[in-house]
Amino acid sequence: MKDAQDKVIILGTDTQIGLSLIRELGRRNCYVIAIGRSRGSIGLRSRYAREGFLWPGGDETQQIEFLNQVARTTGARFLLCVSETDILFLNRCRDRLEGLTPLIPSQATIDRVLDKQGTASVATQVGILSPESHAIEDLTELSALAPSLSYPVILKWRNPHEVMQDSQRHGLAIEKIIYCQNADELAEQLGRYAPLGRFPMIQAYCPGYGLGQFFFMHQGKDLLRFQHRRLHEWPPEGGFSSLCAGVPLDQHRALQEKSIALLRKLDWEGPAMVEYRYDEHNDRAVLMEINGRFWGSLPLAYYSNAPFGWYSYQVLGLGQVPLAIEPVRDDIQCRNTLIELKRLIRIIFQPQKIRDRSLKFSPFKEVACFIGGYFNPRMRYYIFSLSDPMPLLADWAAMARKLMRR
Repeated sequence: MKDAQDKVIILGTDTQIGLSLIRELGRRNCYVIAIGRSRGSIGLRSRYAREGFLWPGGDETQQIEFLNQVARTTGARFLLCVSETDILFLNRCRDRLEGLTPLIPSQATIDRVLDKQGTASVATQVGILSPESHAIEDLTELSALAPSLSYPVILKWRNPHEVMQDSQRHGLAIEKIIYCQNADELAEQLGRYAPLGRFPMIQAYCPGYGLGQFFFMHQGKDLLRFQHRRLHEWPPEGGFSSLCAGVPLDQHRALQEKSIALLRKLDWEGPAMVEYRYDEHNDRAVLMEINGRFWGSLPLAYYSNAPFGWYSYQVLGLGQVPLAIEPVRDDIQCRNTLIELKRLIRIIFQPQKIRDRSLKFSPFKEVACFIGGYFNPRMRYYIFSLSDPMPLLADWAAMARKLMRR
C-alpha cells in the first residue's frame, strides 16, 4: 500500500460512480481530490475526499487552466474521470495539461468502442453475436426495410456523441434506447430526428437479462475480471441496473474469453465493461456495447473487492501491477434504492408505460423483494454506507431541493 502522499484527482463526483472511486482509492490511503459539478455533489461529502473543488463554467481554456491550478495547488499528478464526455474533453486538451496525466483511453481507442457498428463487426471476428442492425440515411428507405423487421425493435445511436450538439440545437433528446412496438411507432420515432438528417440504428430486440463482464486490460492481458447480472433495470424493460448481483467467474467462461479476445482486437488498455443481453433459456448472449469508462454499477465491484479504480491508478499511473488484493467476492448484491422505488411505482401504478409488453410482473412479489432487500445481509447500496454516511445525506438534500423547486 502506498503512503498518503499519493494524490489523484477524480473529475465527476456527482454520481455513485465517482463516489465509489473516491471510497476505493481513499480506503487504500490515496490522497483523493474530488471535483464535482454542483455544491450538492455526493462525492464532495465523502470522508475519503481530502480536498474538494467545484467545476467551473466557461470555455475549455478556462476549464483546463482550472485543472492545472488544482494540480499545482495540491501536487496531484494523475486524473481519473467518469463520463465519456470528460474523456473526449481531456483527449482534446491533453497537450495543454501541465504536469497532470489523465488515466484515460486514447482518442483512437475510445472512438473504436463508441462506434457500435464497428464494435459489432470486430465482435463477429471472435465469435460474438450482435443484434441484427439496419442503418438508414433517409426516411424514404424505411418502406423498403419495413417488411423484413420483426417487432418490437430498438433504436440506438451508432455513436451518440457525434449527434449530441446538433440534437441540442434542435431541442431533441438523445435517448440511450427507444422501443418501437410496430411500424407506426418506428416511423414516428425516426421522424423526430429528421431535422438532424441522421437517424439511430434499427436493432432487433434481444430477450433476456443484462450480463456485464468487466476486465482490466494491460498489454493484452486481463489483470482483473468480474461479472454481474442485472436483477432489476430502469426502465423495467431494460436500461441500467437498479439492482445487480455478482456472478461466479466459473460461469460463462467461454464468453469471458471471447470478451477478452474482443478487447485485445480493439487494443484496449484499462477498465472496460462488455455488456450482453443473455437469454438463459437458449444459453444465448448477444453483445449490446462496450463501456470504455467506469460503469454505473461500479459500487458492486467496489463492495466485491474488484478494485478497478485502484488498478487504473497503479497500472496506468504508477506503472506497477498490485501484488495482492483480497479475493473477489461473487455473493454481493447492490442496489440504487431511489431508482428501485421509481421502478416499483412504474410496475404497480404505471404498467402501461412499460414499453416491452411481453414482460409480466407480480406487484406482490416486487413489493416483497423491495422490502426484503433491507434484511438481506449481502445487500449493499450505491450511495449509502455506514462508514461514510454524508453522501447519502447530501443526496437526500438534493432531492428535497428538487421537489421544492417543482
